[in-house]
Amino acid sequence: MDQLHRTETTHIDEVKRTSVFTLQWQLELRNRKSIATHPISHNNKLQFFICGQQAFNDILARIGDAEASIDLCCWGFDPGMELSRTRAADWPRGPTLGDALIRAGQRGVKIRLLVWYDTLGCIFARNMPGYSHDLTPWYCRRDQQGADEISAAHSMALLAGIKRAPFHLAGYLRYRYEDFPVPARDIPALARAEYCHSWYQAAARNQLEGIELRTRSGNRRAIEASLATEKNLPAGLSTAEFEAMGLEHLGSHHQKTILIDYAHNGGLQAIGYVMGLNSVTDYWDTTEHLLEDPRRERGGKKEAEECVQALRDDPGFRTLKPYQDYACRIDAGRALIDVHDNFASAWARAGGEPHPASTRVNPPTALLRKAEPGDSTVQIVRTQPEEGPDKTIKEAYFLATATAATTHGYLYIENQYFQYEEWLQFLLEKRRSTVRQWLQKKKENKTAEDLPVMYVFIVMPVPEREQMIPRTYDALATLGQQDRMTGQVIRIKEENERKPHQVRSGFGTTAPAPRQLPEVVQKANATDKPSALRLEKEYGLKVSTVMLNACGFDNGKWRYREIYIHSKLMIVNDEFLTLGSANLNQRSMAVDSELNISICDAAHARDMRQRVWGLLSGGEVTGGGGSARDIKTAFENWQSIARENRSNRNSKSGIGDERALKGFILPLEDGRSSLTRLG
Repeated sequence: MDQLHRTETTHIDEVKRTSVFTLQWQLELRNRKSIATHPISHNNKLQFFICGQQAFNDILARIGDAEASIDLCCWGFDPGMELSRTRAADWPRGPTLGDALIRAGQRGVKIRLLVWYDTLGCIFARNMPGYSHDLTPWYCRRDQQGADEISAAHSMALLAGIKRAPFHLAGYLRYRYEDFPVPARDIPALARAEYCHSWYQAAARNQLEGIELRTRSGNRRAIEASLATEKNLPAGLSTAEFEAMGLEHLGSHHQKTILIDYAHNGGLQAIGYVMGLNSVTDYWDTTEHLLEDPRRERGGKKEAEECVQALRDDPGFRTLKPYQDYACRIDAGRALIDVHDNFASAWARAGGEPHPASTRVNPPTALLRKAEPGDSTVQIVRTQPEEGPDKTIKEAYFLATATAATTHGYLYIENQYFQYEEWLQFLLEKRRSTVRQWLQKKKENKTAEDLPVMYVFIVMPVPEREQMIPRTYDALATLGQQDRMTGQVIRIKEENERKPHQVRSGFGTTAPAPRQLPEVVQKANATDKPSALRLEKEYGLKVSTVMLNACGFDNGKWRYREIYIHSKLMIVNDEFLTLGSANLNQRSMAVDSELNISICDAAHARDMRQRVWGLLSGGEVTGGGGSARDIKTAFENWQSIARENRSNRNSKSGIGDERALKGFILPLEDGRSSLTRLG
């Protein structure tokens, strides 16, 4: 990754014997004049949203204000998801995304909707209700019948009308009324399924005014070429290794952007969103992360069986689990040119059209305005195997890490997946170099005790599938955090200590049969796992790894459940932050199309650090002004609160407030194990 650094000429003051240079946080070599592939712009006004309630409320308002165009680039699209929600428990609890777009189209707004769809992959992802699944609702519209009536309210009224007047509407029914009783409690779910199916059917037939739908799937050849450039290749095909096949055959398009009125009035009203949030109902939640919230969807069998791992007797939950994620809005800045360029090229590919000439030529004039106080320096970075491959998200992570590693401070990682071992090895390599250089300066009285420490905050969920445990274990072990994966630690120990079977030889004697350890165990055995003491002494690192739990007093006792972390956020040293769609795994760095916003802005980085840390710690930890002392104190208090919360959750006595959690953080722990690897 050395090719990421630009060269700089600095002048030394011969009297003071000092010089001044600038740290590089962004991919400046991608921004060279005349050959800029990923421009860096300085005139962007940004706003950040934490969780779906904040982001989707804003998106609803902006869709309502749209005058000319809306371009949506999605991993999944759920027409029936309510963008704004009341306390009502049943659908629709507020305006749906599908209705908002229909109304915009009827106002004359041109809407282009680009969604990932793969016949096999979407069976598991279930990312397009009414298109990828739920294909046989109680009622199917015929051809163009009633397309102009599609709305959430109409779908509810249709079922209610059938209950009142079954014979009058018998022609709409797939079954005879007497064979299709409709209990009142089932009407919302049935109406929702019919609405989503009708919406997609009409959109696919170009029957929704102003709305055009295209889908796209992964490009296997491009993915294979992109993976071939990775340092660590995915595991091959064997009895327990099908990782490579899954990556090559099930690549997705994971970008999540929305662009509104890009070229209207010269871009004066242009706004865009770069998100981790999916446009699917499961991803809606509030920053309160309530234990049960009727505004989240009702759960199913999985939620009924859900329990915090340490509390196996928990009876399960009625609603979907809480979700944590982020979005960033860009108002009328140059970065929107690159968000639009990404969409335009993807839209053309999905339609089998020629790749458009760069949309950066003659962009809307308002986006070229001079930077003002409060504006932010931004670079749009991507993973896109079909173009290059473009792996600038990976480059951005590595560059920011290399820059941060030369200083003291902090690295805050909040991510759905923590599996990218190559990046962690790079972090250790850079920190080891920094420590060695520091200790070589003994003449300047630099000692190990004075070593600038980097505090690494990792916030992650337990792996969503057991097959993801080995990759997560390997990544955590690189930082000496493998004990957080208690089940895998025990499993590896048992495999190593397992006695071989005895086999009888031809002479009547027995001997141990040859035995090869599972590949997952071999990999774990070969991984260097630094102790906390060695991590600090050799690398100048202190690491905290936590997960998030919600809690609440329910049915006469305190109950706890996982908050699912869907975030893709990194903040570094109050100087740099990035968020978007990319996870910390090989899939996001080399396989799926992704888009992140990379931001060099001290004010926004500091503000997000204070907001996020304060939220997760219950207001106890913010890091203050961000000084070395502030961050050291914050790290210690963060660890203390996490341990206290774990103690409160695991306590067997008391029903008072002493069982409540401060915020949401607890030390990560996972009692499961697996010998099958899936990244």
